[in-house]
Amino acid sequence: MGSFASSNLIYGLSEKSDGPMKGDFANQQSFFKQRNLDERKIIGADLAHDDKVMIVNSATSLRMIPNCDALITNDKNCLLTVTVADCLPIYFYDQQKQVVALAHAGWKGVLNNIAQKTALSLINNFSCNPANIKIFIGPHIQKCHFEVQGDVASQFAPKYLIETDDKKYINLAVAIKDQLVKTGLLADNISISSECTYCLKDKYFSFRRERDKIVKAMIAYIGLD
Repeated sequence: MGSFASSNLIYGLSEKSDGPMKGDFANQQSFFKQRNLDERKIIGADLAHDDKVMIVNSATSLRMIPNCDALITNDKNCLLTVTVADCLPIYFYDQQKQVVALAHAGWKGVLNNIAQKTALSLINNFSCNPANIKIFIGPHIQKCHFEVQGDVASQFAPKYLIETDDKKYINLAVAIKDQLVKTGLLADNISISSECTYCLKDKYFSFRRERDKIVKAMIAYIGLD
């Protein structure tokens, strides 16, 4: 997690042993209660694989923000969440401005620049200095297993493609890192998890691996302490 961790920050990702979190608010509440976080206003993004970023606080009435893939808050009483089951949870933190964000990115979200747009929202709405924004890209399906067909591969720059035995794979995390650096964030402030949700079958759910009709997912969360 590199330089991301801070005593003023709460963040994490559930595991398979915690049970499926997508749409299961009772299980989510139990999970957060075990971590003494259940008294906070828990707000989730109701994912659309698009580029909508929303700013929320404890006065926000909705538990789930519709058609949204990234949330931002500077309210210590809020806990932001997204569910993931191979997609990338992207955690943002500016210690100087005391603001956090959480974005969800699948390959469509990467092409829609969801991480970059979240960073720009922090810069434009909270006067964050890009050099002060720290990023952690959490466990996700890594380049070893994110196989795509030609129609998807053709939408990414060649530098993000890995081709072996007539198969094509994409390194989504590196694409996100490059987008953020182009926005002015520092490469040294961007940490990327080496854990692959597909590989670690006993630790994480993976939609690609399990192919269940009902998606089982982890929940990523972040808040100010």
